[in-house]
Amino acid sequence: MRKILCLLLLSILITPAFAADWSMFKNDVSHSGYTDDAVNAPLTLKWTKDLGFETDSSPVIVNDVLYIGSTFGVSALNAQTGKEIWRFQTDSFVKSVPTVSNGVLYFGAEDKKFYAIDAKDGTLKWKNETSLGGYTASAVVVDNIVYAIPKDGTFYAFDASSGEIIWVKLVGKIVESSPAIGEGIIAFGTDGGDIMALDASTGKQKWSYSAGVIGIKSSPVIADGAIFIGSNDGSLYAIAADNGTLKWKYSTSDNVESSPSVKNGVVYFGSRDSNFFAIDAANGKLKWKFPNSGPVISAPAISNNVVYFGTQNNVIYGLDANSGQLLWKNSTGKKDKDYITSPAIAGNVLYAVTHSGIVSAYSSGMAQTPTITNTQAATPTVTSSSAAGSPTVSTPKPEPTKKSPGIEYPVFVILIMAVIGIYKKKK
Repeated sequence: MRKILCLLLLSILITPAFAADWSMFKNDVSHSGYTDDAVNAPLTLKWTKDLGFETDSSPVIVNDVLYIGSTFGVSALNAQTGKEIWRFQTDSFVKSVPTVSNGVLYFGAEDKKFYAIDAKDGTLKWKNETSLGGYTASAVVVDNIVYAIPKDGTFYAFDASSGEIIWVKLVGKIVESSPAIGEGIIAFGTDGGDIMALDASTGKQKWSYSAGVIGIKSSPVIADGAIFIGSNDGSLYAIAADNGTLKWKYSTSDNVESSPSVKNGVVYFGSRDSNFFAIDAANGKLKWKFPNSGPVISAPAISNNVVYFGTQNNVIYGLDANSGQLLWKNSTGKKDKDYITSPAIAGNVLYAVTHSGIVSAYSSGMAQTPTITNTQAATPTVTSSSAAGSPTVSTPKPEPTKKSPGIEYPVFVILIMAVIGIYKKKK
């Protein structure tokens, strides 16, 4: 019986469980920032990779491949090792976060072009050059439609398979806030201080709320019948999703550029005033505050009751989501641009990228010797926006988020306890 027990435990250790992908900015179309994957603090460094290019983009992870935009274009890395697989070159900075849907990577760049490339090999499928402004906001893809906002004051809905325009809406103001979709609407903020909602199927404006300020850089999250978004007036707003009326607002003492995340009726966000907040989504009351973290512009990622975010003093934090207690923190460098964009979680690993271009993978469990990969060591496939590629692709069908392997430790513990119980009964 002891031999059987040992063999069973060994099989549990070597058999991977399945973990969800993080396929777009803030994980899903509503921008919840939450995943069921468990990354338990404290974390240990698994590997690092120097992209060789600066970035303002956040990572996404699908099928064990990490994608990140940069001053070069887009890079694809092996999520387990950090080794570069391919690069796709654009004519300018890719500040937006790529979105992966049905094997295609969608993103806009500051070269005023919107791209669809094959996620497997980085080859061009199509590009749309209609925009008169570059793209900073990240796109979302739903039901074969790509929703994207360049900085030319328009909102585009592209056919995901061809890049043809389905509808276009004149917003009239610059938008750097990435749209979120939920409750039948598309919501975003503008640099004119407006919070807007469009009908997801037609693009017609449903409502607009004026925050009375110049500049909203925060991206919204849609949850619990409301839109939560930060503003440069130092406040977090909760707007009713159905009619655009103000439910409440919570004020800080500096700009709220951090894009909030929501889990179990609590809104998590940071401010440039160096505080990180947990607010009751129903009434706007403070649940807890983590002070003196450093200016926060990073959007938080939530996993297993731990909320992770970065600060501009080059630190990444992991806090208890219920109490705000510090569970883990780690320096991300000493240079001016060594602060992270927004972290992402997939396969039981936390991924973070600094604006200087250093990618790091952190995991739970026993300490490991990190693998450090430099750009010179990689021999990736490099394609460019001018490379030949078929402009026509087969129409993708909606499908569930694919899974990638990872070790689910809670399941592992439960199985061990069950086996031990059976063994004791046998005795």
